[in-house]
Amino acid sequence: MNLERDALAEAALRFSEAIQSERASTIDALASERQATLQVIQALRNEANRRTQRSSTRFTVGLLLGSAVGAGAIYLINQRSSEELRLGLVQKSTPQASGPSFSERMRKAIEAGKRAAAAQEQTLWDEYRRHLKERAAPPPPPPDPDW
Repeated sequence: MNLERDALAEAALRFSEAIQSERASTIDALASERQATLQVIQALRNEANRRTQRSSTRFTVGLLLGSAVGAGAIYLINQRSSEELRLGLVQKSTPQASGPSFSERMRKAIEAGKRAAAAQEQTLWDEYRRHLKERAAPPPPPPDPDW
């Protein structure tokens, strides 16, 4: 019995050592996985920062380039206009020369809309009256079966 107990104790001791060894290797593996994950996260952050800085730089360059082109175009357009004005090539437009004012056009459009609405209303009333007459008229007599 003593022999069996010693064998069981020895097996339990070896089993405990194997579990501790396995546990230590698992903890080491988890620590190395954690370290690798942290490195991946840092690399992703660095890449995101690089892309953000790159896109900010592109935006700034585009904004400056667009502003410069716009300013140049405005300068050239104004330069031509001022030359034409100096030479008297441009006529000064008057409100009467360009047509009716906005308020006049709006008033005419409202009047046209009112006329169209009145015509549509009259058409609907005529249709309604015709429909009432058709309903009020007596039905035609039934055909004579002797004929």
